[in-house]
Amino acid sequence: MVTAPVAVVIRNGKEEKIPIKEVVLDDIIKYSGGNQICADGIVMEGEVEVNESLLTGESIAVKKKAGDTLLSGSFIVSGNCFARTEKVGDQNYSAQLAAKAKKYVKPKSELMRAINGLIKVLAIIIFPLAIGTFFVTNAIENDVIVSLIKTAGSMIGMIPSGMVLLTSVALAVSVIRLAQNNALVQDLYCIEMLARVDTLCLDKTGTITDGTMTVEDTIIIKEGFDAKKYIAMFNGATKETNLTACALNEHYGQLEVKPISVIAFSSERKFNAASFDFGTIAIGALGYVCKPDEKLEKKLDVYLSQGMRVLVACVSEKKISQDKLPFDMQVAAIIVLSDTLRPDAIETINWFKQNEVDIKVISGDNAKAVSVIAAKAGIENAKNFISLHGLTDDEVIVAAQKYTVFGRVSPEQKALLIKSFKKNGKTVAMTGDGVNDILAMKEADCAVAMAEGSQASKTVAHLVLLDSKFQSMPKVVAEGRRVVNNIQNSSSLFLMKTTMTIFTTLLMLFMRRSYPFEPSSLYLIETLVIGLPSFFLALRPNKDLIKGKFITNTLFKTIPSGLALSFSVLIIYLYSLVFDMSAAQITTLGTVAMTVSGVLALAVMCYPYTLITGLVAFGSAGLVLLAFNLPFVRHLLVLVDISQYWQVLAVALSVALFTIIAGSVANYYINKKRLSVQK
Repeated sequence: MVTAPVAVVIRNGKEEKIPIKEVVLDDIIKYSGGNQICADGIVMEGEVEVNESLLTGESIAVKKKAGDTLLSGSFIVSGNCFARTEKVGDQNYSAQLAAKAKKYVKPKSELMRAINGLIKVLAIIIFPLAIGTFFVTNAIENDVIVSLIKTAGSMIGMIPSGMVLLTSVALAVSVIRLAQNNALVQDLYCIEMLARVDTLCLDKTGTITDGTMTVEDTIIIKEGFDAKKYIAMFNGATKETNLTACALNEHYGQLEVKPISVIAFSSERKFNAASFDFGTIAIGALGYVCKPDEKLEKKLDVYLSQGMRVLVACVSEKKISQDKLPFDMQVAAIIVLSDTLRPDAIETINWFKQNEVDIKVISGDNAKAVSVIAAKAGIENAKNFISLHGLTDDEVIVAAQKYTVFGRVSPEQKALLIKSFKKNGKTVAMTGDGVNDILAMKEADCAVAMAEGSQASKTVAHLVLLDSKFQSMPKVVAEGRRVVNNIQNSSSLFLMKTTMTIFTTLLMLFMRRSYPFEPSSLYLIETLVIGLPSFFLALRPNKDLIKGKFITNTLFKTIPSGLALSFSVLIIYLYSLVFDMSAAQITTLGTVAMTVSGVLALAVMCYPYTLITGLVAFGSAGLVLLAFNLPFVRHLLVLVDISQYWQVLAVALSVALFTIIAGSVANYYINKKRLSVQK
C-alpha cells in the first residue's frame, strides 16, 4: 500500500492520480520518462521511447509515435505522451504472457537452497535407517507395536522440525524491523542477499549526491549566442523533468515556442535536442552532441577536476532528420553545474569500508568529475577511474576488474559490469532510481531502489528505501547480517538433534540393539533445549560479517554437539552391558543424558555470554532441571528411578562435555584456516 503505483489520467478535462487497478477502458493516461506502462494502449499524442525488455528480453528502446501500441509491463525511457487504454486486467499483453508462462523463478538464496538440499538428503537417509531400526528392534522386542513406536522415535528425531518455521519467522520479523527503518522488502530472501553483499554498486546522482543541481556558470563560446533566451526556448520545447532539466529550468526559465521536432533525453544518447524555424539546439555531454575539440576539452577539464558537471549547448542552422542531429553542430556555450554531496555520504561509505564491503561507482557522467565527487565522499581508490564511452563488451569486462569509478556508462554497460563482478565471485547489490539503472538492477543479487525514483526501478527492485536516503543502507545490511547469522546459529541447534539421532540409530544397528527412545523422549530437548532457545537466539543483535557457506558453517557447529549427545547415549549402553539395567532404566538414563548434554551444548554455543545468551543458556538449564523433578513430566516421558546409576550418568555427561568443548575448539581453528584460505 505504501508504494502502490498510480496512473495519471485525464478525466473531465483534468489530470487525476488514481491507483492502477482503477484504470478503465478508454482512459487517457499521461506517461513520462520512468513510468511503467500499466495497460495496453494506443499513443494519441506525443512521442516516447519504450524499453520492452521485461516482455521481449530486448533492451534496445523502441520509439512510439501517435497511433503506435504501448504494451503493459514495458516502461518509458524518454519523452512524454498521452495514450488511450485499449485493454485492462487479464486482457493485457503482459497478463496473457504471464498466464502462458506460469514459471516460478527461484529466489537467489543460499539459505533456501541449503535448507531444501538438507531436507532432500534427510529424506533419502531417514527411510533406510527407519526400516533397519524396525526390523532390528522387532527382532529383539518381538513386539510390532513397540517396534513401530521406537522406529517413530528414530524418524522424528532425524527431522529438524521447526527449522523451516524458525527461518520464516526470523525473516518475517526482519521485514517488520526494516519497515520501521523506512525500507520496504519486496522479496523475502533479499534480506539474506543483503547480508552477504561484499560489493555495492552506486550511481553518483541521488546516492552520493542528493540529486539537487545548480547552474554555477555559463561560458559563451559562440559570439552572439543569447544563452538565456535560447536555453529557455529549449526547456519549453523539450519539457524534460529529470534533475538536470530541473536545474536548467530553475536558472534559465522556459519559453513556450512550439518546436518542429524533438529528440528526448536518454541515458544511451546523453543529450536531448529541439529543432525550430531558425535551426537546432542540443544540450548534452561533449562527444555525444558534437566532436570534441582539444582546446575546448582543456576548458572543460578545469571544471571537471573540481567535480563539476559540464554540459555543452550546441547549435546548427539545419534541422533534426530521422532522429539524428545535424552533422555541423557547433558549441555555443558551456553550462557548468554543481552537485551537492549528501551530508551523510561520508559517514555511510565509511561504515561500508569498516564492514569489508567494496564500493563501485557507476555513472553516466564524466568519469573524472565522478571520481572527484567519489573521493570527497571517502570512497577508496576513487582516483582509479575510467570512461566506458566507446569501449567494446570485452574491454568493459577487463575494466571491471581494474577500476573503482566508471563514467559515461550506458545502461547495457551497467548490466555488463554487474555480470562481471558476479562472475568473479562477488555478491553484488545495486542501488538505482532511474530507468537507466533497471537492466543492472535485474542482474544484481539484490536491487535497491529509492522511493523518489522512477516507477519502473521500484518495480524490479527487491527492496525500496522509502525515505530515499542512502544513510538507510547500513541499517538494512546490518539487519540482513543479524537475521542470517542468527538463523545459522539457531539451525545448528535443530541439526544437533538430527545428527545425534542419525549417529545413535547407526550405533544401535551396528550393535544390533533396540533403539532406546520413543517420540515422547524427545519432548524436553525439542522444547526447552532447541525450540524456545532457538527462537530467542534468532532475534538477538548480531552484526558480524557473513563468512563461508550456510550449510558448511552450520554443520561445523552441529557435528561436535551431535556426536556428544550420541556418545552420552553410547556410554549408557556400554554400562548396561555391565550393570543389570531394565529397558525402562536404559531409556530413562538415555533421555536424561541426551537432554542434559543438549543443555551443555547450548551453553557452549551461547558463549561469550551477553544478557540474552546468558538468560537463554541458564534459563534452559533451569527449566530442564525443574521439568525432571515435576511428577506429571516424569509420567509424560515415562521416566523411572535411576538414582543408583548417578555415576553412569556423570561419566556420560563428562564424555559429552569433553566432546563438545574439544569439537568447538577444533571447529574454531579449522574454520579460521578455511576462511583464510577462501579469502
